[in-house]
Amino acid sequence: MNEIIIRNVCKNDIPQIAEIEKRSFTDPWTENALMSQIPEKYGIFFTAEIYGEIVGYIIGSCDGENAFIEKIAVENSVRKQGIGTALLNKFIYEISDNAKQISLEVRESNSAAKALYFSMGFKIAGVRKDLYEFPKENGIVMIKKII
Repeated sequence: MNEIIIRNVCKNDIPQIAEIEKRSFTDPWTENALMSQIPEKYGIFFTAEIYGEIVGYIIGSCDGENAFIEKIAVENSVRKQGIGTALLNKFIYEISDNAKQISLEVRESNSAAKALYFSMGFKIAGVRKDLYEFPKENGIVMIKKII
């Protein structure tokens, strides 16, 4: 297994992240939208690197007791190698002193992502009807309590 390095994002990372975004989502964010997520007061934006190449990222926020994961993606060619888990662990570590729970939304059909979230202790909290476009699909709301 290659060493995964998780670090804060910087502006120079955005083009690589945008490429992963395009390959990972049917409704990808633009480079400008990604750039706007570079952390401000409540923002969290980490990249995962292997041998200096960005292979994944996580975007979220924590406004005190509640944390939210907005996006997480891992390059197709390196999935199932612990990168998503490493990104989630870093996110959880960063917010654990403040947040009481983390929430996220995932496509109903995204069984790989749901399996990852279940393995990390997330539980289904509800359904948001027709949350996603391209194709239209329900979003599953998942929550993890922080102890």
